[in-house]
Amino acid sequence: AYSYLRFSSPEQAKGDSLRRQSELRDAWLAKSGAVLDTSLTLRDEGVSGFTGNHRENPDRHALATFLELVKTGRIPKGSFLIVESLDRLSREHIRPALTLLLNLIESGIRVVQLLPDEQVFDENVEPMALMMAIMELSRGHAESRM
Repeated sequence: AYSYLRFSSPEQAKGDSLRRQSELRDAWLAKSGAVLDTSLTLRDEGVSGFTGNHRENPDRHALATFLELVKTGRIPKGSFLIVESLDRLSREHIRPALTLLLNLIESGIRVVQLLPDEQVFDENVEPMALMMAIMELSRGHAESRM
């Protein structure tokens, strides 16, 4: 399992975001029995998910690094990518945000959303769960837009 932590602004570093995301992840790991790969630290601290820049430039952005490692096969199929909520992955408009989620699934990555309810998105994702993912991604975009 791999953990991706992100918060949008440097000001949020003074808050509770990292602790909250880490505790939720650790609770899921304990419950699921999955093992966290600690060879990668996947954190985009103070990086907005609104523009999509966090998916580019693996030298600067953790999500871009993860996507590159998935593409090259360094991250094996069947791995989990744990996020607090889908808006940690992206706050972009629904099309690129949903494309990111679906591309991860198509690459064999099981995306674990911990909030608002626990859900694993994989190749067997139920249509209703995917519809809820669209709503979550849309909500994140709308919040950032405002």
